[in-house]
Amino acid sequence: MARRCISGVAAKSAENEKVGSSFQTMGAPNCVSVFSGGMGLDLGLEQAGFDIRFAADSMSAAVATARANRPLLPYYDSDIRALSADHIWKLTGLPEGGVDLLAGGPPCQSFSTAGKRLGLDDSEKGPLVFEFVRLVKELQPKAFLMENVKGLLSASVRWRQLPYNNNGKIIDELHGSLLRELCSQLEKLGYSIKYREFNSADYGVPQARQRVFLLGYRDGASVTFPEPTHAKEPSLFLEPWRTIGDALEGLVDDDSYCAKFSERKLKYLRMVPEGGNWRHLPEEIQKESMGRAFYAKGGRSGYWRRLSFKSPSPTILTEPQNASTALCHPVEDRPLTVRECARIQTFPDDWKFHGLGREQYKLVGNAVPVLLARAIGEHVKSTLDAGAAVTSA
Repeated sequence: MARRCISGVAAKSAENEKVGSSFQTMGAPNCVSVFSGGMGLDLGLEQAGFDIRFAADSMSAAVATARANRPLLPYYDSDIRALSADHIWKLTGLPEGGVDLLAGGPPCQSFSTAGKRLGLDDSEKGPLVFEFVRLVKELQPKAFLMENVKGLLSASVRWRQLPYNNNGKIIDELHGSLLRELCSQLEKLGYSIKYREFNSADYGVPQARQRVFLLGYRDGASVTFPEPTHAKEPSLFLEPWRTIGDALEGLVDDDSYCAKFSERKLKYLRMVPEGGNWRHLPEEIQKESMGRAFYAKGGRSGYWRRLSFKSPSPTILTEPQNASTALCHPVEDRPLTVRECARIQTFPDDWKFHGLGREQYKLVGNAVPVLLARAIGEHVKSTLDAGAAVTSA
């Protein structure tokens, strides 16, 4: 089947006039991006037909990456708390009320199930989700699209020791209170809103990555989301999930940064077959290599994990060399390179990441997969186009 992930931007450049730093199409809806990171969301929206007019992030590697790939794109590189609508009007030349789409993924570590889940008690990162709400209020875009981790669905507005019932379910009233507060504030601004959890593999991304998107429209339009195009069990209407083998096919001359496993980690990973993990080691080696983690609950599927060419990748992470979250190449004794991770995230090969190697992994690992962003972007654009047609009729 067609491999769109590598050629999407290149193909689009043949169709559209490249003006300065971004692809611009006559009459295309514009987009203001914040918390832009590695710009996976931006590229997907661009492929969907949006004109990216502005981006913002304070991470130095993100700034360097954006300026290298989109040198003329207006970019804000300071604290988002100091970014105002006036800054954006001035830098983009857009009129007040002229933003079609505000998009971004506020830092998610405070809500990730892999983190401490401090929620709004995290003074550095938690409150930034409400900076996105503030910008919605100031900009009054026709639509907004906010991406975050699955943990947002259950996050609390404040930290607490989680209480469980006998069936292992959380039973307190704060469960999911952060999302309820977000939705409440956005609805008070006059937006119709909905959220949905997506598996990226269902939209042509060779990666089983779970992420949540919150979408809203200013004019009260009904909020819907695109239906899957791929499935683990394909059918007449759904293509099969794409695999790591699909993603890495044809990749040559890869000179991107590659982390290293320590000799201790390599000792165990060399024993693991393609597609295997710690469970494929002899029991005495499992206990030796994992220590107390051997007795922990849960699947611990990331321990001593070697990927398979025949399956989608697990979530691309920011540190592929860790023992408990290993992303070991299917047949080589090393982690995936930055470019291999970017391929799995469906970035085009001509998108170059800057910064230290660990910063490049972070940009790729925290990004929205480009093809997932494209699928959602196409759906949002069709809704905005339909609203514009009704208004002009």
